[in-house]
Amino acid sequence: MTKVLNVMFIFLCLIAGSSIAFYSPMHLHDLITGAKAADGFFISWPFIRVFIEPVYAFSFYALTLNKNFYQPAVISWFWWVIAAVFVYCGIRRRTMGQTFSRIFYAVMILVSVFLFTVLVPVPGPKLNKPEGFIAADLHSHTVYSHDNLSVPQSSLRFHKSQGYDSFFITEHNHTKGFDKFPENAKYKYVFPGVQMQTKDKVSVLLLSAKQFDGEKYAGKTLNEIIEKAHAENMLVIMPHWWKWHKQSLHELVIAGIDGFEIYNCGYRNLTKKEQQKIIEISKENNLIMAGSTDWHGWGYMTDVWTVFQARPGENLKNILAKKPETQVLLYREDQSASVLRFIFEPFAAFYYYIKNADVVSVLSLMVWIMLLNVLFIGNTAKYIKKYLPPVMTAAMFASAVVIYISYIPAKGINAIIPSTVVPVLLGCCVLWFFVWRLNEKNIQ
Repeated sequence: MTKVLNVMFIFLCLIAGSSIAFYSPMHLHDLITGAKAADGFFISWPFIRVFIEPVYAFSFYALTLNKNFYQPAVISWFWWVIAAVFVYCGIRRRTMGQTFSRIFYAVMILVSVFLFTVLVPVPGPKLNKPEGFIAADLHSHTVYSHDNLSVPQSSLRFHKSQGYDSFFITEHNHTKGFDKFPENAKYKYVFPGVQMQTKDKVSVLLLSAKQFDGEKYAGKTLNEIIEKAHAENMLVIMPHWWKWHKQSLHELVIAGIDGFEIYNCGYRNLTKKEQQKIIEISKENNLIMAGSTDWHGWGYMTDVWTVFQARPGENLKNILAKKPETQVLLYREDQSASVLRFIFEPFAAFYYYIKNADVVSVLSLMVWIMLLNVLFIGNTAKYIKKYLPPVMTAAMFASAVVIYISYIPAKGINAIIPSTVVPVLLGCCVLWFFVWRLNEKNIQ
C-alpha cells in the first residue's frame, strides 16, 4: 500500500512540475497570414472533457498526428508497453508464462484504446466565431465513399459539434451521399459536391449550388472537368495537391482552378515551403484558400476551420463564388519528426499534451491518476481483470454489428467496412474472448 501511494505521489508531482515547466499554450492562428486569430475567434471544449480528461488527452493527440507519423508512433507505443510489462514482471518475479500473458493483455488494451479513439464519437474542440462570420468545410465524406465509416447523420453531428455552419459532401466519384441527408439539412447545412478522379490520376473537388450527377464527370481529364464544371456554374478546388504533384501550381492556375486546399486533416504532411507556395499563388490570382477536414468518420476531432464573412443558412457555393477573403484557422502546432521523437513517442505525446493543457485539464488528469491508483489497490484490480475481457468481447462484437448495419445501405460502394473494419473488430472480439478464457483458467 505504501509503495503504491509513493508511486502515485511521484506521478502527481511529475505532472504538476511538467505543467509548470513546459506550459506554453497553443493559440488559434490563421495559416494564411501567420497571425494569431482575431478577437472573437476562440476554441472551447465540451464540458464533459472535465470528467474524461484521459480520453481527450489521448484522442486529440492521436487524431491530429501527421499521416506519416502513425506507423512509427504506433510501433513505439507497442514496444514501450511491452517493455513496461517486462520490467514490471521482472520486479515482481513473474514466470515467463505469466509475463507473456500480461504482455498479451496489455497489448489488447492498447489496441482497444486506439480503436476506441477512432470509432467513438467524442467531440473535439469547437470553434466559436464573432457575429457575421461562418465556418465551412469544403471537403468531407460519408459511408457512401469507399473508405468512410460515417452515416450522413453522423456527419451532421460531427460538423455541428466542431463549430461548422455548413459543409460540402464530396463523395468519391459520385453524388449519391448527398441524397441521403435529411431534407431539412440540405442547402442549409450540407451542400452538394464530389471528389472526382481525373483521367490524369488526380482528384478535384466540384462544388455546386444545386444537386447534380457527379458520375457525368467520370473518365475526363482535369482540363475537361474544369471546363465542364465552369459551364455548369460550379467551383473547382484542388485538394491536397502535395499528395500528387502531377501538375505544377502554375499549370493548375492556367487550367482555371478556382482554389486550393492549404491544409487537409487527412494529409497533414505538407511542408511549410510548399504551403507558402500555394498561399502565394492563390493570393496572386485571387483564388480560394481552404483548410478541410477531409472527414472519413475516423474520430470526431478536427483542428482546422475555413472562416469568412457571411450569414448562416446562405448558399455556400454562391458565397464562395464571390471569392470572399478567407481565414484558415488552425488549432495545432508544428511537431518534431525526428527519429528520437518516435523512439520516445509516449513521452513526446505527454510533452505535447502537458505544454498545452490548462489548469483544469491538468487537475482532472491528476484526479484520474489518483482514482486509478485507488482502483488497483487491493481486490479491485482482480475484479477489473476478471470482468474487463467479457465486457470488451461484447463491446467489440456490438461495434462490428453496428458498423456493419451502417454499411448495408452503402453496399457495393463502401469497401473498407466489410474488408477491414468489421474483420478487425471481430478479430479483437475473438482475442478478447481468448483473454477471458485465459483468466478463467487462472493463467496469471
